[in-house]
Amino acid sequence: MRRDGWVLLVSLTFGFGLADAVGAAKIFKWVDEKGVTHYGETIPPEYKNQASTEMSKHGVTVRKVEAANTGLEQKKAAEEKAIKDREEKQRAFEQRRRDMALMNTYTSAREIDEHRERTLQVPMQTLKGVEPRLKKAQDRLASLQSQAAALAKKGKPTDLLDQDIADEKAEIDSMKADMDRGLAQIEAIKVKFDADKKRYLELSQR
Repeated sequence: MRRDGWVLLVSLTFGFGLADAVGAAKIFKWVDEKGVTHYGETIPPEYKNQASTEMSKHGVTVRKVEAANTGLEQKKAAEEKAIKDREEKQRAFEQRRRDMALMNTYTSAREIDEHRERTLQVPMQTLKGVEPRLKKAQDRLASLQSQAAALAKKGKPTDLLDQDIADEKAEIDSMKADMDRGLAQIEAIKVKFDADKKRYLELSQR
């Protein structure tokens, strides 16, 4: 073979090999934080850990790369689901336990009403005892304030009365707080027994 022909053959072979090498270059597809899709032979460093797609020179998908944190997110989701399942099972267990106790305690809805009334007697008696004491304290406060106003009108000092007024106000606030707690307790008792009665009727009808 002539030297010129040999050189041409080598050149053509090298050229075809180079073309194949260039054609075989990987093409990647990725999406930036704005949702814009990009294509390129390399993925920028800031998107290395995000999901991407590797394609051939003809645009055929070769493989898909999941985001680096996908596995962690799946693991976290599985753990959260397991926790929710355990909590749901615990709630179901507690509900069954309460249902059994309810059905073993009462034989009729009327018994629940009677128990409710007996339970309400204690806080209601407490309120009845506080009410007259509160009324007397309010009357004393009104009298002290009237005396202080009369002295102040005459230009006389009211230091002693001011202290008595402050003490009386503190006593009134304390009794009002006791009444608020008593009312809250009464309301809680009513809610509890109403719920128990409703649940008892539901279970009895099954």
